[in-house]
Amino acid sequence: MNITVVGGGTAGWLAAYLFLKSQPGRHNVTVIESTSIGIIGAGEGSTGFFTDVLNGHFSKSVIDIDDFVSQCDATNKIGIKFKNWNGDATEFFSPLDGSPSGGVSNDFIFKYVLAKYGRYKSHLASKIGLDYELRRNWHRYNSLHFNAHKVGQYFKNICLQTGITYHDSVVQEVNLNNETGYIDSITLETGQKVFGDLFIDCTGFNRVLMKALGVKWQDWSNYLPVNTAMPFLLDYTENDKINQGPWTTATALNSGWMWDIPLQTRRGCGYVYNKNFITREEAKREVESLLGREINPIKFIDFIPGRAESLWQKNALSLGLASCFVEPLQATSIHTTVAQLVMFVSEFLTEDKTSVCAQSNIDAYNRRASTLYDYNLDFVSMHYQGGRSDTAFWRHIKDNKIVSPYAADVIERSKRRLVSFHDMGPMFGSPAIGLWNWTMAGLGIITPEQAKYDLDLSGIFDQAETQYLQFVSQN
Repeated sequence: MNITVVGGGTAGWLAAYLFLKSQPGRHNVTVIESTSIGIIGAGEGSTGFFTDVLNGHFSKSVIDIDDFVSQCDATNKIGIKFKNWNGDATEFFSPLDGSPSGGVSNDFIFKYVLAKYGRYKSHLASKIGLDYELRRNWHRYNSLHFNAHKVGQYFKNICLQTGITYHDSVVQEVNLNNETGYIDSITLETGQKVFGDLFIDCTGFNRVLMKALGVKWQDWSNYLPVNTAMPFLLDYTENDKINQGPWTTATALNSGWMWDIPLQTRRGCGYVYNKNFITREEAKREVESLLGREINPIKFIDFIPGRAESLWQKNALSLGLASCFVEPLQATSIHTTVAQLVMFVSEFLTEDKTSVCAQSNIDAYNRRASTLYDYNLDFVSMHYQGGRSDTAFWRHIKDNKIVSPYAADVIERSKRRLVSFHDMGPMFGSPAIGLWNWTMAGLGIITPEQAKYDLDLSGIFDQAETQYLQFVSQN
């Protein structure tokens, strides 16, 4: 089949790579990219899904991870350290893995650790959490931080060597078939027309193909409180090199939060905030006050959190920012891009356009992909529910109940008994119960007292202690 990817960046070149490698020799892949436009490149963190791509879990191709790390300025990522999300300068750690009992209805090891050691030490219930606490085993590539600009170029080089058709040009027009409404071709600024059977929209917030097909954007502003990102870069100081570990740091500020990602040669940072509560100049000054040094913002990116109402429309599939953007918290963008791609190539992609674009396929894919994104919305929305009210931004969240309905439901039920993995959705790529638990514990949404009550109710506190001590001795 002739597949035309419109847009480059991580999403576009990752899509081209998986189309080429998952079904080698089956498809003709064309990529249209304008290097004059550039990419957003604000996010520099990923999850284990991206590492799985490198390791060949989703295709017939394995990438030398050491080469990738070297070429993309990458570093290991074992989790996220949250600072000041309770408004009192405290911090907690969210490892990428869950507890060894996270896959059963009663996560008794997590509950035991929370009850025994308290909310700021709940990470001791996981293998990575123990590694974090003891400062060990950081050389393993659980997940990665990387230079987003270099990642797109890395996959681009592989695709160009593999054999694709490439156009460095701006899209002038999207040409629709008058009878079917399908995309027939793309007209470039040179006047050349590029045809295809299947088109992939990786044009970011511009959503060039999806807008041409009349796909609307579902606005999640009622559930998510931030709408602007101010990325910036920092050179390392000697103190940074001593104190910075292999984790993303997310520090809550007056009108949002700041990410801080350690790469090999620099730190990638950014302030994500609500522009209704702070100006660009004030945001810059707040960060400079926190860091004690001047910063030079790369750009200011305004966004409307949400997703496309239809992620696959006619013969066009949206990926990356064109399909959904929650916000940078928890690195959901690249994670869900991989999940979308893997779902598509493993279950829906064949060599026949008519078969692929059957309405039953489109409906099934949209149903599942939309649910995946909705679960990620719920997960991120939960992070803002720690009850802070010390600034106008945090009071706005609390007083106006800026939270998704499902996240609110999970929080309410957790006051009576901790939820299990059954509540987090079985969808491939949805956030696991462990990720919810580390954050809810750190925020004080779930408490040591509640965890102990749950264990006593089941009569398994002593058993949980025995199992945990055995787990620690083996790790």
